[in-house]
Amino acid sequence: MVKNFFMTVIWRVGQTGAILSLFFWSTALAGIFWPIVGITGGNQLGPLGSFLVSIGVPLDRVTVVGLVLLFVLFASFILVIGWLYDRVFKLWREQMYIATDRNPFADDHLLRKEVQQFRQFYLPLARAVFKISPDPELKEAIRRAEDWVATGKIRKEPGP
Repeated sequence: MVKNFFMTVIWRVGQTGAILSLFFWSTALAGIFWPIVGITGGNQLGPLGSFLVSIGVPLDRVTVVGLVLLFVLFASFILVIGWLYDRVFKLWREQMYIATDRNPFADDHLLRKEVQQFRQFYLPLARAVFKISPDPELKEAIRRAEDWVATGKIRKEPGP
């Protein structure tokens, strides 16, 4: 019970980490770049500060609006890089969605990749071995593996 609680807490922290890192990275970068592009040394306006004043932002609001604008710019940039990583470069595999959605306590579920491996490699090899050397235990193991691949669940063996 305690183990399940801590596993759930750790999972939730991991899931919210991406959102929190997006917020903190955008905030940190906005704070770092504001003194460079917003209000430079000696209270002189930098390029972004000058642009904001030219479009009608009051001088007493330039810092707040500039930081929010930089925050949105950096957050958008990070999200665009993530989108490119996922959709254009296809560096994120579809199997990872299945792996993260699976119940961590269920060790009998097969991933799509594993189902294909069993269908294309392991089961044909086991059937060929059975043809050469028929063994009732091997036949039962092949039947269980075929059932596992077909249903996605391991059936409990009847006890002695």
